Amino acid sequence: MKLLIFLIKWGFPLLLVTDLSSELLDSAIVLNISRALRLVMLVLIVKENVLHYNIIKKFKFFRYFLVFGIVLFLYLFTDRDFFEGFWIYSKMLFWILGINVLFVYGFKNVFTLSDFIEVVKKVVVVAFVFTIMFYISGYIKTDYNVASYLVLFMYPLILLSTEGYSKNKFFVAISALAILITLKRGAMIAFALGNFVYYLGNLKNDFSFKKLTTGILIFLTLGFTGLYVFESQKDTIEDRFSEEQFDPDNEKAGSGRVGMYTRLYESWYNSDNHFFGFGNQEDSHRNVGRRTHAHSDIFGFLYNHGILGIILILILYIKVIKFYFSYRKYDKKNSAIILSLFAILVLVNFYSGMFRTTDAIYFFALLPYLQLRRDALKQSTYINQPT
Repeated sequence: MKLLIFLIKWGFPLLLVTDLSSELLDSAIVLNISRALRLVMLVLIVKENVLHYNIIKKFKFFRYFLVFGIVLFLYLFTDRDFFEGFWIYSKMLFWILGINVLFVYGFKNVFTLSDFIEVVKKVVVVAFVFTIMFYISGYIKTDYNVASYLVLFMYPLILLSTEGYSKNKFFVAISALAILITLKRGAMIAFALGNFVYYLGNLKNDFSFKKLTTGILIFLTLGFTGLYVFESQKDTIEDRFSEEQFDPDNEKAGSGRVGMYTRLYESWYNSDNHFFGFGNQEDSHRNVGRRTHAHSDIFGFLYNHGILGIILILILYIKVIKFYFSYRKYDKKNSAIILSLFAILVLVNFYSGMFRTTDAIYFFALLPYLQLRRDALKQSTYINQPT
């Protein structure tokens, strides 16, 4: 337990350092260090899941993610290369089992929400520093993603830590910059909507003129900062943010996503594989000699896993919404963070993806920690009831 807690505290930031350094230096050695560290952590995570199964059963999302993991494991036997499929599956296993461990550690009060937020802050700083390095070196033109989606996945936890934008504004600012500088359209849209949903929900649940003014100032600052970043990258802006790139009737819109999604849907619709799909990773085998994944959890799951895959995703949406209403009964003030998480989840699922990456552990970590908070508030309410 102590070793894994240490690795979460310092290994998570180190993972990002090694990941981005391997890209910047084009070093296979550094990349293998990152892979080895993930593997060690995964082994420890599996061990903790076995040892603390009785506590994990109390996590309301445990059974859902167990079924999710089992279904996707069974699909590995439809993969053209089982071992390659298992390597990608291990990334999903990392966050599926990882959030169980965070629930256990929070339950035992050995690694709390505030402890994990401190880890997130370190990783955000690392992501921001590397984004600046990629930008200054010019490497961002060939690998413009950097850590934009990673920062987006961590952002709900950063938002929660602000307590209505009253604290940790510095981390809001560098999160915004780490996304804006990369000019990742999808991450920017989800970031903006996540903020907007959280701000309106928080304002509605606990209105004050100070909160209204603070929010307006933050959005204006982010807006002007965005304009400055756009101005500094004019040549890139003209291509990536042209009108044609947002035209749903243009096959090449969204860097070709519109055309790809259309073809994925039509191939599935015109097939006999409606319920079970074509098989694991088959979306990447459609074009002979050139492997390209769907870049969408929705369309990827539809093509690979059929209606069964879409059902898995829809059940997750339903569970998150139900959790929102359950949580809101005991902590109305902070409940808007779940709506923000839901908005980001739906958008990223649609035009990008998060299930195939270990980074999803930051995003879904909000669920076990919020359940623990809700359960504590529920227990407190019960104890304080008049007899």
